[in-house]
Amino acid sequence: MTVDGNASASRRSRLVYPALIVSLALNLLFIGGMAAAAWHFNKRHVRGEFGLLAFARQLPPEHQDAFRKQVLEARASLKDEREAVRGAWLDVNAILTSEPFDKEKLKTALVKLRETESQFRAGLNNSFAEIAESVTPEERKLLQAWRDKRKPNFLRRGDVESHKADGDIKPD
Repeated sequence: MTVDGNASASRRSRLVYPALIVSLALNLLFIGGMAAAAWHFNKRHVRGEFGLLAFARQLPPEHQDAFRKQVLEARASLKDEREAVRGAWLDVNAILTSEPFDKEKLKTALVKLRETESQFRAGLNNSFAEIAESVTPEERKLLQAWRDKRKPNFLRRGDVESHKADGDIKPD
């Protein structure tokens, strides 16, 4: 006497269970990545503040509002320069994808972009100098420490200790 087993179960592929496990792992990886991104974004951008506005939280409460107002005024004064940079970027991108491609036209647009960015950065630097002048020496020390944490990656390669006293870089 023979017993017939479940015929449909015998037809299942041996790869179904490993495929389900891989699918579950990918789903958990994706969900974990999204949760980490949301966590870090919310940690940095409390109340929609970023840049110097975020630094204002480190100041004494009686100085925070005046500092925020000064930063917002500086941003408003640079709005036209910011739009000019955005427009120059869009011009470069349009030339880059236009046919027939004109190398000289692209070079000219890149020079204009560099000059526009330079003007914008000069405005940023002037605004930053005015803001730094308006705070107390203790607050400037806080500002320096805050800026040191935010320094660009290309400045992180060598620390201050890697430089000699005379300013030369130590050979590797």
